[in-house]
Amino acid sequence: MRKNLSKINLKLRLKYIFLFFAFFMIIFASPVQYEEGTLPGSFSIEKCVEIALENSPLILIAEGSVRKSELDVGDARAGYLPDINLSGGYYLNETYNTLSWNSNHYDLALSASMKPFSSGRTYLDIERSDANLMSSREGYRLTRMNLIMEVIRRYYNLLMTSQMLDLRKGTLEQKEYQLEFSKAQFELGMVPRADTLKARAALEGARVNLHEANGELLIGTAELNEIMGLDLDFPISIEDVEVKEPNIPEFDSVLTLAYSNRPDIKQQESSISASKYNMMIAWLNRLPTLTLSGGYSLNAERFAFEDLPLNRINWDDNSDWSVGMVLSFPIFDGGVKSRAIRKANIDLNNVRLGYENLKRQAKLEVKSAHINLENTSKKIELTERQVVSAQESYEVALGRYKNGLAPITEVMDAEVALTQGKVNFINSKYDFLEAEALLKRAIGVLYDKEELE
Repeated sequence: MRKNLSKINLKLRLKYIFLFFAFFMIIFASPVQYEEGTLPGSFSIEKCVEIALENSPLILIAEGSVRKSELDVGDARAGYLPDINLSGGYYLNETYNTLSWNSNHYDLALSASMKPFSSGRTYLDIERSDANLMSSREGYRLTRMNLIMEVIRRYYNLLMTSQMLDLRKGTLEQKEYQLEFSKAQFELGMVPRADTLKARAALEGARVNLHEANGELLIGTAELNEIMGLDLDFPISIEDVEVKEPNIPEFDSVLTLAYSNRPDIKQQESSISASKYNMMIAWLNRLPTLTLSGGYSLNAERFAFEDLPLNRINWDDNSDWSVGMVLSFPIFDGGVKSRAIRKANIDLNNVRLGYENLKRQAKLEVKSAHINLENTSKKIELTERQVVSAQESYEVALGRYKNGLAPITEVMDAEVALTQGKVNFINSKYDFLEAEALLKRAIGVLYDKEELE
């Protein structure tokens, strides 16, 4: 009996052990699941750009403008196509005032009309619509490029604030160590009490700096989440970006590339083309106009209500066609057409002046971005050397203080210089990365995702 009970207890224990092990595996070995609509918390810069482009209302507005311009082109090209209309009605009058199903009461007509030539107005309208479509497409590209640049700026800012937070944490640990060390030195009678007071004040200052760094990190996270269309408090973490060896092109080459690639310049060029077509249309409206037109109509009620057989004779008897040529001479309109020409000329001159001004602004932007890239690339090397030198100075000052050869203020000054050097180095890295992106935007190539790699 006891043997049977022991066997049963053993089986129960093994069963519980198996269930516990299975539960453990389910909890800790299964992959992490995200709730519907959430995203993984680690993002590369390419992923952030992709999400921002998908969620930005500015991109949707720009896409809508492009689609509207495409519809305008379709409307303009429809000027070469015939208009076909089917019309019908039912009538009662003094003679036929009784409801009846016959041709006396019904009117049904099928008609078609077409203007194969209108002195070039249809052609010019199509060309103007094509120019406006090109302008809308370049406007979309400009909106997209500016959005990408803003994502990059906020991404680098978040990386920088994250590293600043780590730096402030390290500084706080050093200040805590200095305070404890100064207390020990004071208890041994090696340093005055003023050293511990200075160390405590420096520690409180480090805590303030850490608190500010925490706040800047939260703001940077909210700004990046906002431009991606995510919740401001979404717990995002981002990947660091490697600073590659700088490859700075010649200024003349990038300026030439900017003139041929920048979407704002190409958009202005399209606006110039559209203004030229407006000018030509205004001139045509002032000149004599030759218009060829044609039409064809069929009295369909004869076949629908009088049961006429559909043959060539009945078709010819109940249909008609017309071809016309109209030559019109504008004599007097109160100066409307003349003023339209002058307004079109003013618009064209304004667009051309805007184009020249835009090219000057683009040249300045490219020049500034080029100089900034050169300066930031050199700044990385200089700040790196600054950190090395400040680190050596700090170690020497700390050694002198430990040996009682220097006051604590010497250590604090050296530490301030070291911290500032590290801050400068962090800033220089992300200033350089942002300068690279700014030069690409100034050139007009910061558009596709491949440009970020």
